[in-house]
Amino acid sequence: MVLGLVKNTDSRIRPSFLSQSNVSAFKVDLREREGSNKSLTLYGPSTDGSSNLPDEQDAIPLVRDLNKRFGDPTIHYVGVASSINVNGNNLATTSRRSKIYCIFDTGCSGMTISPSLFDQRYASARANREKNLWGSVNVELQTVSGKTVTLNANRPITTPLGDERPWGKRLDGHLIVLGLSFLEGLKMTVDIDGDKIWFEDR
Repeated sequence: MVLGLVKNTDSRIRPSFLSQSNVSAFKVDLREREGSNKSLTLYGPSTDGSSNLPDEQDAIPLVRDLNKRFGDPTIHYVGVASSINVNGNNLATTSRRSKIYCIFDTGCSGMTISPSLFDQRYASARANREKNLWGSVNVELQTVSGKTVTLNANRPITTPLGDERPWGKRLDGHLIVLGLSFLEGLKMTVDIDGDKIWFEDR
């Protein structure tokens, strides 16, 4: 059985599982703790609207740019990263004209990135004679309060997207899909209706 966690899609797409339910948030707990198993928890609307969610100031805002501006038919859970670093070197930084869009996807094992970013990394690694193309990868995101949250992975399986225009329109930046290599050991909580996401390691 395949169970997708995306709720909202364009009308031309077949309704998702969550869109046919009253689920407003979910939690994927991938932490390794004695006496506790990894789990998926779905939440319906609570009486006060927030009892199942962490502190809002610790949330990372989600954006719908990929759907509204670039034609993504599925409203993925997307955050804007401030930077991505590989082997201690900066690969890309978000600016007003060029953003790093990150899709958080538990169905992906490693990382998938824009072809131009993949090529840029290959050229840099070759010029610096680095032994590992994707050794230590750190992706930094900002919370509502301005704190930095870093998602990291060691040697994630990394592949380029098939096209710079996955939905027909060219992005004004970079697209990265972050999978389980970055999410293992964390609890990820998604407020679907409120467009917020949290990452916790405790």
